[in-house]
Amino acid sequence: MLAKIEVPALSLSQCFVVTSIDRRFVEFAGVMLHTLALNGDIDDANVVVFCDGLTSKDKSHLQMCGGDLRLTLFDLSEKALRQFDGLKTNSNWSRSIYTRLILPDLLGCKEGRIIYLDADTIVVDSLRPLLQLDMAGLPVAAVGGISQQGISRLRLPDGTKTMNSGVLAIDVREWLSRDLSKSCLAVVRTQGESLRFFDQDALNIALVGQFVSIDRRWNVVLHSHADDPAVFHFTHAKPNSVLCQHPAQPLYLQYRQATPWANKPLKSHWDKRFNRWAHSVRRLFGRVSAARLLRKPL
Repeated sequence: MLAKIEVPALSLSQCFVVTSIDRRFVEFAGVMLHTLALNGDIDDANVVVFCDGLTSKDKSHLQMCGGDLRLTLFDLSEKALRQFDGLKTNSNWSRSIYTRLILPDLLGCKEGRIIYLDADTIVVDSLRPLLQLDMAGLPVAAVGGISQQGISRLRLPDGTKTMNSGVLAIDVREWLSRDLSKSCLAVVRTQGESLRFFDQDALNIALVGQFVSIDRRWNVVLHSHADDPAVFHFTHAKPNSVLCQHPAQPLYLQYRQATPWANKPLKSHWDKRFNRWAHSVRRLFGRVSAARLLRKPL
């Protein structure tokens, strides 16, 4: 658990809790918002969902799940999305994952605190300690530590910490002063093909360990443990799938009962295979369309 540190309290009007999704993650975002409303203890903080291609029905469901949250659903503009043109995606991660690399720009804020949550998380305790965390002059706080495998794969200096980017606390002023959005996008563009975890790897390379390490209770992934969990994160098979082995899956399904997806059957292993096939088809047709455009006479 975070130690109690006497720091000036931020006004909640300066605080944002944010996620970013396309249509494949609407259910997860809905359940996450429901848990955030029940357990997040964020009162008047601004909650923002950045949307890529959501339908009006999707948005209606999210609004329903948000309860009394000060929730804004923000459609990503073509101008914003163009920044991600050509960046690496796969059947699990779409272009919307790169949104976390430019959050202060998208929100138009110059100071304050941003809490970023992956949509495939559930909040089971107050997020207020993250809003009041002393960031020690660093731009980001996250769960992480020293991993020799990560250091070697990302070619980082020995002893460099790496982090999981599924839950982030961002000091907006420090982020902007270091121009981290530009640095992260530059990493993805120049090293994209060698990055295994795309945006997360870009953050780790750009930060070179310069982040505040927080207790793993803020990002409890598969095979990790916390005595007093605050956020569970379904990093492998998703909690609406028969393949999920995360011990918090029953809790996710319990919360899901209060959402529009209450009676939706669990996905089978065939769904994952279909998603991979569909992604391959989309990439193929994208290349074919681009080739046709290049051949088209002016």
